[in-house]
Amino acid sequence: MSRILNIKETAELLRSVNNVHIYTHAHPDGDALGSAYALSAILKKMGKRARAICLDTLPRYLEYIWNVDNHDFKCDVIVTVDVADTSLLGNFDSDNKIFLAIDHHQSTRVDCENLLNVSTMAATGEIIFELARELGVELDGYLAECLYTAIATDTGCFKFSNATEHTFSCVAELTRYAPNGNFGYLNQPLFITKPINKMKFESYLIANLKFYFDGKVSVSTVTREIIEMHHITEAETGGVEQLGKSPEGVELAITLKERDDGFKVSMRSSDHLDCSAICANWGGGGHRSASGCFFKGKPDEIIDTIISYIKEKGIL
Repeated sequence: MSRILNIKETAELLRSVNNVHIYTHAHPDGDALGSAYALSAILKKMGKRARAICLDTLPRYLEYIWNVDNHDFKCDVIVTVDVADTSLLGNFDSDNKIFLAIDHHQSTRVDCENLLNVSTMAATGEIIFELARELGVELDGYLAECLYTAIATDTGCFKFSNATEHTFSCVAELTRYAPNGNFGYLNQPLFITKPINKMKFESYLIANLKFYFDGKVSVSTVTREIIEMHHITEAETGGVEQLGKSPEGVELAITLKERDDGFKVSMRSSDHLDCSAICANWGGGGHRSASGCFFKGKPDEIIDTIISYIKEKGIL
């Protein structure tokens, strides 16, 4: 059983450690890398040795975060950030004991000694921001970039309903450390500019969306064959989960992404629909309007299973 901590208690715990490896989940997004590398930078400012680790290919568009001094060393403790389940760590040695898990998902299934989970915060980056403040660590330009990226990406550039007063309060403070007082230079690559191949890939997915329940549910399938056909990397498929939400009338967007041993299923829903409850039926979870689970089998079989469940439960 994990010991449940608050921000203050977690800060005290971090003061007591010295050599820290910080792991985040495979297929990393902005919150995963922004939070992990921000925490690493905070601990280094405190005179400790810290290294952020992701057991997966790091996305090129976030290179400004991960392309820093990140030398390896023997750690005393392992911390995870933005990891809802140990299985999401990728090729992680299960014999390694996790000292502390820091997360913001509705449920965290990480086998750890200590747990800080603040599910009311839109991004793990908001939690790391509060830890920096509690630890008395002065922010700088790099930390601001990491934390802004974490918060902005997990709120869809502040379009999602998870953006709160606390979210904007954090960003207002971070903006003080941004060049010219704004993060427009990050918003461009994060939310606007895309490689031509990725644009063609997304156009293909939109053109091949399947609809159910009179257009209330959209389904998109991303196979490795489709990825190869468009000459993009798996890391470049991030963010396509929102595409299915764009058509008017869609209340639930389901995206299947092929993995080595099955399909990662991501769901994005309207505020009134709890897609984490749907994913929980297959051992998944996440947030009310953004969750995921995993299936083995063929895409058509998986889709039939999910659609049948939604119909059976009268969800739509």
